[in-house]
Amino acid sequence: MQLLRPPDGPSYSPGRQHGFSLSEVLATLGVLGVSLSLVVPGMSSVTASNLRANGINELVATLHVARNEAITRNEAIVVCPSEDGATCAPVGWEAGWIRFVDANGDFGLGDGERLLGATGPLAGLLVRTDAFGTAVGYAPSGRVSSPDHGLSGGEFTFCPTGNPTEARILALTALGHPVLAERRAGEEEPDCRAI
Repeated sequence: MQLLRPPDGPSYSPGRQHGFSLSEVLATLGVLGVSLSLVVPGMSSVTASNLRANGINELVATLHVARNEAITRNEAIVVCPSEDGATCAPVGWEAGWIRFVDANGDFGLGDGERLLGATGPLAGLLVRTDAFGTAVGYAPSGRVSSPDHGLSGGEFTFCPTGNPTEARILALTALGHPVLAERRAGEEEPDCRAI
């Protein structure tokens, strides 16, 4: 009987362990750390952009529905900021808002007026407006009005929290159409630092 010999090559001793050395592990962790430090800020920017886009889309959808309801119902419809989803409140629009039939024209949800819908809070955003601080309304003709500025359009500024240079403007024309804009009506850049 002939004994088989292992092929020529590195010899392995039974007591020796094989794996990564400490310097190899530290070098790998260093490369991984540098890579993550380059990727994470980009991901937070993408997340902020997605939150902003979602918030804008939520408000645009509500404004379109409110305008259509005002025209088809032949009734005034109001959208106002709300913390509880049931009453208007003097808070930022990021707290959420409600949509209702404003039968008495006071821009507030009163007894006997129908609540048509509610939108919850917007995470990671500040939403500010000078023209529609307390409410925005639609007449049966579809035109915009507000208790603050009468029959005229205005703007909403969407600012991701913690990223003041990424503001976006949602302009609402006097005819009731929401339009995304790069600049404010006076051609100024939107700036969240002032909010």
